[in-house]
Amino acid sequence: MKYANRILGRASRVLILSTVYSCLFSISLLLAFEFRDNFSINDSTRYIVLNGLPAVLAIKLASMLVFGQFRGLLTFFRLPDLYRLSTAMGIPAVIMIMTAFALNEEGILFSKAALVLDFFFSVSLLCLFRTILRIYRERNSGYEVLDATVTQENVIIYGAGNTGSALSAHLLGKRGKVMNPVAFIDDDESKWDKYIHGIRVWSSTSDLGKIKNRYKAARIVVAMPSASPTKIREITQQASHFKLTVEIVPSWDELVSGRKRVDKIRPVKIEDLLGRNAINLHSDKVLDMVKNKVVLVTGAGGTIGCELCRQVAQCGPSLLIMVERAEYLLFQTEQLIKAEFPEVASHAFMGDVTDEARMDFLMGGFLPNIIFHAAAHKHVPMMEHQPGEAVRNNTLGTANLADLAIKHEVERFVLISSDKAVNPTNVMGVTKRMAEIFIQSLQENSSHTQFMAVRFGNVLGSSGSVIPTFKKQIEEGGPVTVTHPDITRYFMTVGEAVGLVLDCSSDANGGEIFVLDMGEPVKVYDLAKQMIELSGLQVGVDIDIVFSGLRPGEKLYEELQHGEETLELTHKDKVFRFKGAKAKEESVRKFLNSLVPFLKTAEYNEIKRRIQNFVPEYKPDFSAPKWAEEHEEVAETYRKEGILEKDDKIVLFKKKTA
Repeated sequence: MKYANRILGRASRVLILSTVYSCLFSISLLLAFEFRDNFSINDSTRYIVLNGLPAVLAIKLASMLVFGQFRGLLTFFRLPDLYRLSTAMGIPAVIMIMTAFALNEEGILFSKAALVLDFFFSVSLLCLFRTILRIYRERNSGYEVLDATVTQENVIIYGAGNTGSALSAHLLGKRGKVMNPVAFIDDDESKWDKYIHGIRVWSSTSDLGKIKNRYKAARIVVAMPSASPTKIREITQQASHFKLTVEIVPSWDELVSGRKRVDKIRPVKIEDLLGRNAINLHSDKVLDMVKNKVVLVTGAGGTIGCELCRQVAQCGPSLLIMVERAEYLLFQTEQLIKAEFPEVASHAFMGDVTDEARMDFLMGGFLPNIIFHAAAHKHVPMMEHQPGEAVRNNTLGTANLADLAIKHEVERFVLISSDKAVNPTNVMGVTKRMAEIFIQSLQENSSHTQFMAVRFGNVLGSSGSVIPTFKKQIEEGGPVTVTHPDITRYFMTVGEAVGLVLDCSSDANGGEIFVLDMGEPVKVYDLAKQMIELSGLQVGVDIDIVFSGLRPGEKLYEELQHGEETLELTHKDKVFRFKGAKAKEESVRKFLNSLVPFLKTAEYNEIKRRIQNFVPEYKPDFSAPKWAEEHEEVAETYRKEGILEKDDKIVLFKKKTA
C-alpha cells in the first residue's frame, strides 16, 4: 500500500509539473513570435504557432525529464539550478534551429529568430516560477517561528566572499531569524561600497565603532574559513575594543568534508588565536607507510593518542590496535573511530605498557608493523614528587615496549616525546629524555626496527593542560592563576602535532629526534588575558589574574635542542631532525635496572640524584612537597607520643607492635 501511494504521488507530481511547464512554454513561444512581429502577430502566424506547439512541448518536456526537473526540490533554487535549466532549454532550442536550417520549410521551425527568443523566455519564466516557490517556502514554511521572548541581533559579517555571501543569504532566508546580517566588512578594495543581497560592503579600514553604532550591531561573524590565526586575532582585538561578540564559521576542512554547514557558527576559541598558519604535513609517503599495515597506538585514550588513531584510520590501515589502561577513555576513542571510520578494522584493548606479559600477548597476536607510543604520565607538578611512577611508566614502560618491538620485528617504533625533555628541570621531562636515550641506544643493534622520537610543545586543549584549567577558573568567576608574569610556552594544535608525528615517521632512517618549528612562544599571561576577553569579561574588572609562583620543576621557558645535538634540515618546511651521540645500550640498561629498587621507596630525592648522574643536564628540584611538610609535623608528634619509632620515615608510619 505504501509503495502504491508513493507511485501515485510521483505520478501526480509529474502530471502537475507537466501542466505548469506546458503553460509556461506555451506563453514563451507566443511571446517569442509577438516580439518578432512587434506585437502585431496575425492569424496566420498564430495558426502556425498553435499547430506546432505540441511538437515543441514534447521536445521541451522530454529534455526537462532528462535533466531531472521533475525530481528536484523546486523550492530550493540557486545558481547550479539555473545552469541545469539553461541546458535543459538550450538543447531543444539547438535541435529545432538546426532542423530549421536543414529543412528550410514553412511552419514553426521556419522562424529561427523566434526560436532564439523562445529559449530566453523559457528560461526566464522557469526561473520566475522557481523563485516564486522559494519565496513562498522562506516566508511560509521551512523554519519554525521563534519564541516571542527571543530577541533578534544585528550582525556584521567579516568577509564578503563566497562563504560570507552564502551565510548572509541563509540568515536572511530564515523566518524569525535570531541573527540579522546588516553589514559586510572585507579587505578586498574592489568590493568596498558594493552591495551583496542588499547589504553594503565596508572597508576593513573603516571605523568599526561607527559601523556598530550605525546598524546597532551586537556581534561580528568571521566568514573566512581559511583565515589565519593572526587575522582572527586582529579581528578579535578590534571587536573586543567595541564590545562586539565574535563568532566564526567552520574551517574549510569541516565545510568540504560535509561535517559542518556554513551556518554552524560558533564562538571564537583560544585555539583559533594561538594556532599558526596551516602547515601541510601529510604526504603520499605517509599514506604508503600506513596503508594496509597493522598499526598499534598506546595511550589511545589520551588527546594525542585519540587523534593519532583518527589520522591513522584516515590512511587506510589493514588493522588499528588501540591500547589504553583507562577504560572509559578507551571506550570513547573506540566509539569515535567506529563511528567515523566504520570501514577500518579496529580493536580496543585494555593494557598497561609496563605489563610485559600483556603487551607481549597483544604484539605477538597481531604483529604490528608500526607502533606509536603515546602512553605517558605528563602532569609536571604531580610527577615531581612521585618520580618512581614517572620512571616506571615513561621510561621503563617505553623500554619494555621497545624490547618487544625488536622481538616481534616491528618496522617502526615512534616515541611521543616533549620539549620538556630538553635540558630538563622536572621529573616528567627527564623521564622522557631517558626514554629517548634508551631507544637511540637500541638503534645501534637493531637491524629491522627503526626507532625515532618526536618532540613538540603544549597541545591546545589537551587534558591537564593550561587551557581547560583557565576555562574552568573563568567559569567559576576567577581568579585565573598564572605561575609567573614572564612564563612562556610553545603551543600546537592536536591535529598539527599528530600530523608531525605521522609525517616524520615516514621519513626516518632510525635513531632521530624530530621537532616542528613551533613558531614564537606565547606568554601564558597573555593567553589568560585573551581567554578572559573571549568570554566577554574584562581583566581586573570582572576577573583577576593572580601569580602563584613557579611550581617545583617548572621553567620560565622551554627549549627545543640539547647542546650536544646537531640540527639537520629536512626536505619538509619547518620540520627539523636532531642527531646526537648515542649511549651504549648495555650502560643504559644497567642504569635503568639500578633504579628499580628505588621505585617503591619514599626516597624520591635519591631517585632524582641518581638520574642526575646519568643525565647531567638535568637540574632537579629537591624541595619537599607540601604534604611531606604536613606529615612531618604529624610524625614528630607521633614520635613524641611513642606511636612511631625514632628513625621511622614520615611516609611509612609504622606503628609499634605489642
